[in-house]
Amino acid sequence: MLFLIDYENVSKAGMRGSSYLESGDHIIIFYSEARKHAERRILEDISSSGCVFEVCKLCKTGKNALDFYIASRLGELIGGGYDGVSVIVSNDSGFQAVRDYWTKKSVHKNRVYLSSCIEDGIVSGNEDNERTRELKHLRENLAIGNFHAAYTEKMRMKKVLEELFAGTQYENMTAEIQNLIEGRNKTPKVIYLSSLKLFGRKNGLEIYNKIKECDAL
Repeated sequence: MLFLIDYENVSKAGMRGSSYLESGDHIIIFYSEARKHAERRILEDISSSGCVFEVCKLCKTGKNALDFYIASRLGELIGGGYDGVSVIVSNDSGFQAVRDYWTKKSVHKNRVYLSSCIEDGIVSGNEDNERTRELKHLRENLAIGNFHAAYTEKMRMKKVLEELFAGTQYENMTAEIQNLIEGRNKTPKVIYLSSLKLFGRKNGLEIYNKIKECDAL
């Protein structure tokens, strides 16, 4: 993916998602003397990703000057053969004209997206890859009450297991044991077989029997 960052417009907020950049990406930060600093962690995220990294500093101030830089560079890259997904990271509504132009002119429809940050751009691009799936999962809206109820149950189970295996050779394995029994469709048979596979026949059987005999689980 190609990211053209209107840094003067979005600043730090627009760099959200920099940790999800990959080696196949190309990022260009357009900035001015008035806004020339970025957090170290953001710049190091870009560097460690292995992506193509460019910067473009505004030469002379002027109304919408950086916007023209961005539009010109995008046209240069597409004209040079780039046919992947492009994302202009800016809150400037004027870039809608750039998006509309390439939507009509390009054989690859909707190839240019407008986003307020890198993360939004990745999701909007909707590529079939792991980072897109991970971001969609993390951005899923959950009911706060239901999530807290599940959290409370998890903490209760954690305490029960710590007390159940306290003083045994398994007292440092309670996190693994909890993962073993949590979740849907964890029938006694599934837990039994999983315990044997994870801890070995002897230890697995002993752990399973203690779980089975515990009324609080």
